[in-house]
This record gives sequence, structure tokens and C-alpha cells, in this order.
Amino acid sequence: MKNTLTALLTLITVGIIAQSVAANPIADHPVFKLLVGDWEGSGELINADGSKTPVKENWTGKFTETGNFIISGKRLFDQNEHDFAWEYYANGDLIEGQMKVSEPAIDTRFEVQVSDADRSITLKIPLDSAGSLMTIINTLSEDGKTIKGTVRTTDAGGQETFSGTVTHTRKET
Repeated sequence: MKNTLTALLTLITVGIIAQSVAANPIADHPVFKLLVGDWEGSGELINADGSKTPVKENWTGKFTETGNFIISGKRLFDQNEHDFAWEYYANGDLIEGQMKVSEPAIDTRFEVQVSDADRSITLKIPLDSAGSLMTIINTLSEDGKTIKGTVRTTDAGGQETFSGTVTHTRKET
């Protein structure tokens, strides 16, 4: 009886582990698979007053051992360089994210929507407790070699504070 109970518990445990691995919406997602590798990006953001802020980025995308996906690298925002990392993780069937920036120091969670149909990832990142919001839509080309990133921030009243486009290109290895 003890061996039967042990075998049954082992099968249940294996089944639970298999279900949790299979249920990860990131590890097998075709859009995230296209982001693996080294990338560089450049573009500019237009501030509410019409002034322009250049942006340059170098980053790497990779899966973690647990099936999360991490994008990390360096960004030159005007003349200010900082490290950044975005980690995408499963929360049940949903995908959420965590953004960390070194300067200014930011560590915040964000909402994620991924579309297979147009190979896009939409991020909605709260910037403060008053309601300021950054929305980033990254759309991958059909060949997976470029990403067009549109960025828009709004203040607590919904007024746009800046917007722009950053184009990322996969580095050839």
C-alpha cells in the first residue's frame, strides 16, 4: 500500500510540474523566440516642447532557466547613459514584467500584451503613483531582423509628455 501511495504521489507531482512547464506563456512563445540575441537600436523622442532627445541602445535578449525572458543592456538617453533590464515572467496565463533602470533609479512592474498576429509586444509602465504612464509598442519585422519601437508617455492628466520611435536591428554574428 505504501509503494502504491508513493507511486501515486510521484505521478501527481510529475503531472503538476509538467503542467506548470507547459503553461508558461513565455518559454514557447514565437515572439519571444525572435528576440533572442544581440540588438542595437537608435531613434529619437520628441518632447512636449518640440525638443528632441536622441536614444541609442545595445541589448541582449535571452531566456532564463525558469522560462522567463530578459532583455538587458545599456541605453544612451541624450547624454545620460544607464543600464536597463526588462524581465518578462509568467503569472498564470498572463505575462507581466519588471523594469529596472540604473539612472534614474527605477524598479517597477508593468503590464504586457503579446500579439502573435502582428508580432508585437505592448508594455504599459506606470511612472508614478499619480498616473503618469509610458506605453511602448515593439513590433518585429516578418524576418525577425528589426523591431520598430514606438514610445509615448503621458502625465497624470493624460497629456503627452513625449513620443517617438526607436528602431532596433539584430546584430549579425
